[in-house]
Amino acid sequence: MKIVNVMASSLDGRIGVHDKEGDSERLGVGMSNSEDQKRLRAHIESSDAIVVGASSIRANGSCLDHPGLHKKPPVWFIFAQKPLPESYEFWNQKHIRRVLVSSHPLPIVEGSGVESLTYGSAEPAMFLSLYLKMHNFTRALLFGGGIVNSWFYNQKLVDQLELTLTPMMIGKPNAPFLVAPTLGEAKQFLLLSSQASESFVFLSYSVAYE
Repeated sequence: MKIVNVMASSLDGRIGVHDKEGDSERLGVGMSNSEDQKRLRAHIESSDAIVVGASSIRANGSCLDHPGLHKKPPVWFIFAQKPLPESYEFWNQKHIRRVLVSSHPLPIVEGSGVESLTYGSAEPAMFLSLYLKMHNFTRALLFGGGIVNSWFYNQKLVDQLELTLTPMMIGKPNAPFLVAPTLGEAKQFLLLSSQASESFVFLSYSVAYE
């Protein structure tokens, strides 16, 4: 089972102007462009799982509806610690399998079909990685944000980083990081490929673990 971290980052290592920045706003402020969106969808089409933090759902109100491996929507695994509002379209996306992953049980809207996984005192990234392997998932996209990304890097679970480097600096202290500054040790990467489009740079790395 392969875990691929797919992220867009500013030149100063931030993944958004603020932590509830939706997809349309990201396009508007210059954190994404049409080529970035095209690559994102291509990654989804080759994957059977997507891992996000709850902030992604709070920003958009729903899961990105795009076919994955074998033309089926990937299963969305959402790390959350607080309930998601019942008004979100997320609860109505019954054609997409959605799983809330939390340390304690969270309320589920009746009839939504949303599932729940509880990891208790276990390490969250390792817990979910083992679940994915046990249930024969083959390729999971890790969309972060920074805290969730750091969990997976700290446990040496990320195999590859697909990074869109956006031509801007955000320079705000509250802007979310690509990886929250809680890594136990520095991580090394090996460049696989690089391409550019409209001043955006698309970098593909493998993660070099000892």
